[in-house]
Amino acid sequence: MNDATDTTNKRVEVLDVKIKNCEKELLDYKGKLKAARPGPAQANLKKRALAVLNQKRMYERQRDQLQGMAWNMEQMTFATENIKTAQNTAEAMKASAGALKAEMGNIDIGEIEDTADDIADLLEDANEINDVLGRSYAVEDDIDEADLDDELAALDEQLAFEAELGDTDAPSYLTDTATPAVAADTPAPAAAEQVDEFGLPMSA
Repeated sequence: MNDATDTTNKRVEVLDVKIKNCEKELLDYKGKLKAARPGPAQANLKKRALAVLNQKRMYERQRDQLQGMAWNMEQMTFATENIKTAQNTAEAMKASAGALKAEMGNIDIGEIEDTADDIADLLEDANEINDVLGRSYAVEDDIDEADLDDELAALDEQLAFEAELGDTDAPSYLTDTATPAVAADTPAPAAAEQVDEFGLPMSA
C-alpha cells in the first residue's frame, strides 16, 4: 500500500509539471494573439491555444483522479496502522494483566490486614505507655479558674495582714528583689560611732 501510494504521488508530481508547461504555452499564445491581426494566422494561433488548453484540462482531470486514489490509499494505510497499534496495545495489556495477576497471587491480603491491625495495636499500646510515663503526681487535675482566683485572693489578704504586723519575711518570689538606685547627691552614711561595753561613746 505504501509503495502504491508513493508511485501515485510521483505521477501526480509529473502531471503538475505538465500542467505548468501548458500554462506557460497558453501565456505565450495569449501574447501572440494580442499582437496578431485578425485573419488566418490569428485563427491558427487560437486553434493551437485551444489544443493546449484541452491537453491542460486532461492533465488536470488525471491529476485529480490520482490525488483521490492516493488519498484513499493513505486513509487505508492509516486505518491499517491503527488496527496494528490497537492489536499491539491489547497484547501488551494482556501480558501486563497476566504479570500483575501473578504478582497479586503472591500477596496474602488477610496477612496484610493482620499486620496493619498489629501495628495499630502496638501504636495504641505505645500511646498508653507514654501517657503513663508522662503522668503528673500530687497534682490535682480538676483545678479550675475559680480555684485559681480564690488562691490569689487569699495570698493578697495574707500579704496585707503581714504588712500590718510589720512582718517583712515575705517570700522572695513575692517581693521586689531589685536594688533601689542611690541618688547621686545623697551623702554617704556616717561611720558607726564606737561605744564601750556600757554603751557609752568612746572618745577618739
